[in-house]
Amino acid sequence: MAKKIDDLFGSMRMILPEYKAEIQRMSADRDLEPRPNVDEADFDEACFRIYDSTQYDYAITVKWFREMRRGLGVFETDWGVVKEIDAVRKRFKLVSDWDAKWIRIEDVVSVTK
Repeated sequence: MAKKIDDLFGSMRMILPEYKAEIQRMSADRDLEPRPNVDEADFDEACFRIYDSTQYDYAITVKWFREMRRGLGVFETDWGVVKEIDAVRKRFKLVSDWDAKWIRIEDVVSVTK
């Protein structure tokens, strides 16, 4: 009996593909969170730390929001040194020992030293 519960779609005799896709989408939306509101003082401090990391070459931990759909998304965190700031596209390059990522300034939630 437990096997049928674990494999919901395999135990049903017939389910329309549209229903299956909608059920999977709803379960995926359950794990997503809404975009947070970052107040202006925290945003200014985050920008200062990002700029400071480029000047003095020290590592920071950046937490940002990655949108998946309709204002819902996941939070990502990474550690590294800011090597480049692109003012035109409003993003910066965070470089760690194993990876380099471009992160948009608008998506930054917090920055810690």
